Amino acid sequence: MPKREFLLPIERCPICGAKGTFRVKGRIDYIPYFGEMMQTSASCTSCKFRHADVMCLGERPPLRYEFQVTSEEDLKVRVVKSSTGTIKLPELGVTVEPGPASQGYVSNVEGVLGRVKEAIELAIEGIDAVRRRRGKARIKKLDEVCAGKRRARLILMDPFGHSAIVNERARKRKLTKRELASLGRTSRTRAA
Repeated sequence: MPKREFLLPIERCPICGAKGTFRVKGRIDYIPYFGEMMQTSASCTSCKFRHADVMCLGERPPLRYEFQVTSEEDLKVRVVKSSTGTIKLPELGVTVEPGPASQGYVSNVEGVLGRVKEAIELAIEGIDAVRRRRGKARIKKLDEVCAGKRRARLILMDPFGHSAIVNERARKRKLTKRELASLGRTSRTRAA
């Protein structure tokens, strides 16, 4: 299936009001095992606003994926995370829940771990020494996973089924009612 791309002309940036600086680009691709996906990005060259999202164009059930990261080779596994996906790394005590400005993306396991690391680094700036040490310990464990020295499970849950881990070793199933209810909490990034 050919890629379909689009560009929407927007006269003014809705954030800063600048004229002729705001663009919305998108493309629709077929992703094997997943179906048609639309990637969109909006940006302003004046105020540097950026937003990206990935959405499935078909209806999907609420899904949960689990993938065991056991080697450096596993870092290359494709991950599609929509703006409604929740990421869990239980062995590292990390949960990343979507918020109102959550963005979707297509990446790989290494990219997901890098985003989690950046979020932890940002979260431990200016906090007390005990919590900073815990954050640094999680970062060390993330680095060990990336170096192939530690195993970790990557769990991706999406109440709309628009996220996926694309690998034959990824375990996929429908979310339970309990899991689905737990995703309705106030969204935030937290370390368990």
